[in-house]
Amino acid sequence: MNDRKSASAPVAVVCDFDGTATVLDIGDEISKHFGGLPHWETESARFRRGELDTRGIIEAIYARVTASEAEIRAFAAERARLRQGFAELVAACRDRGAPFILASGGLRQYIEAVLEAHLEPALRAHVQVRANEARFASGAGERLRVAFPGEATSRELGCSACGSCKRVAVRDLREAGAAQVIGLGGGFADRCLAQFADRVFARAGSYLQRHCEANRVAYTPFETMHAAAEAVAAYR
Repeated sequence: MNDRKSASAPVAVVCDFDGTATVLDIGDEISKHFGGLPHWETESARFRRGELDTRGIIEAIYARVTASEAEIRAFAAERARLRQGFAELVAACRDRGAPFILASGGLRQYIEAVLEAHLEPALRAHVQVRANEARFASGAGERLRVAFPGEATSRELGCSACGSCKRVAVRDLREAGAAQVIGLGGGFADRCLAQFADRVFARAGSYLQRHCEANRVAYTPFETMHAAAEAVAAYR
């Protein structure tokens, strides 16, 4: 799907994947399962202490993963559950021609596997995925590596921490004609999305909710995505 898809409606959506579109953080689940829980815990602790930025933690959690693409895709599809209201949100965007970008610091391959397994094809076709890329091992015992295809543009727009910053998706939608960009997220990397989107939905109890409250960023808390779907349908 074209990265610079034209906006045919005044509203558009940028949605995080792990822990937002899905109930679980699938990237973390992959790291725990294939790389070991102790490694994931160690790297997550480094991230919480501020020793790793967003790009750094994404690279670190996969550093011991030697699984194949097929193994990771199958695991992600089996483990993931889409959040209630996600399909309705995509449908609301499709029905009014509003672009829907699934912007993630995770890996494209497992995201696409989850969507293919859990979202009907007509809705899947409306979702544009922007994510990092897994570089899978070519030989036994070799480890997964992460590539950041959006890094250069992210840096051009002022972000050097995310690797692939969600502000790029917001910028592209505005350039394509969207008057209002709705952002949904929950994690540390969604701070940039909250900063640049026009309306913010923050998962209840999440880091992003705490960030919005601490920085006086207006937001709507969510546990399901039905309210966001209603916002898209009602926007004029």
